[in-house]
Amino acid sequence: MSTSTPATAPPAKQRSLSYRLHDALNVPLVGGLSVMCILGLLGLMDAHLITKIFITYIVVDGLWIALSPSAVPKHAWAIVLHHVLTFAILLHPLRYPEHAIETCRDGIVEVNTFFLIVRRNTKRGSLLNLACDAAYHLTLSIRFFWQPYLIYHFRIITHMDSKDRPGGYPFHEHYMVMVSQVMLCVFNIMIVLPGLLAKSKPKTKKA
Repeated sequence: MSTSTPATAPPAKQRSLSYRLHDALNVPLVGGLSVMCILGLLGLMDAHLITKIFITYIVVDGLWIALSPSAVPKHAWAIVLHHVLTFAILLHPLRYPEHAIETCRDGIVEVNTFFLIVRRNTKRGSLLNLACDAAYHLTLSIRFFWQPYLIYHFRIITHMDSKDRPGGYPFHEHYMVMVSQVMLCVFNIMIVLPGLLAKSKPKTKKA
């Protein structure tokens, strides 16, 4: 008569030092960027200054992830690409201060990122974790509705016939903004949406 030992669950994967440090720093940094974007939209902070701070953060964070992919849970290559696209689109309000407020309009998506980071660093099932989970799902509308709308908005304000600047904007400027924003929306569909759909599927118990 043979005996069998009960199967044990695999040990939880240890987070790297880079991962832990990256998350610890990004809670205040991404939270701060979110607050600054809100202040900018309310006219309480200079939007061009926010653009400079935002682009500095994107460069530093992008280099960190590129040099240490373990700093993020998964899809490091996609997040680096996302940062490159964000850098590209931020060059427009950096060069044309009259559009600096667009940094805040687009950057408000960091509110969603903030809740994502805090959620994964709180005890699963705790009150704070549940609150962050609810806030994260609520602010997903920024990614899937507001950011696609900005494609239309940016097409108008950066066009060669734009009235925001005498003579409009150069074609390459308009093209860069449009391609970057479209690709940022594609990122949301290709990277964020599949994760949401996978979590929404009911788990089946193995016999």
